[in-house]
Amino acid sequence: MTISLLAEQDSFLSRLVAAGRFASPQEAVTEAVRRLEADEALGYLTPAPSTAAEAALVYAPDAEWAQVEQASAGRARPEV
Repeated sequence: MTISLLAEQDSFLSRLVAAGRFASPQEAVTEAVRRLEADEALGYLTPAPSTAAEAALVYAPDAEWAQVEQASAGRARPEV
């Protein structure tokens, strides 16, 4: 596989190698992919769907906002 990186990313990998953190840029990219896999396995990038209780909280009626909508109903003017 061939991957193209931005100049800043390439420079970052070179600095990591120069500092002795990794033996090569490939080793650094392999570690980055390993960490991404671990994060994915924990569900950070794919959270579980909301429960019914969570959805009810999010989509519950808001009396204060309903008053604002009622007060402004009919005030919008069509574009001319």
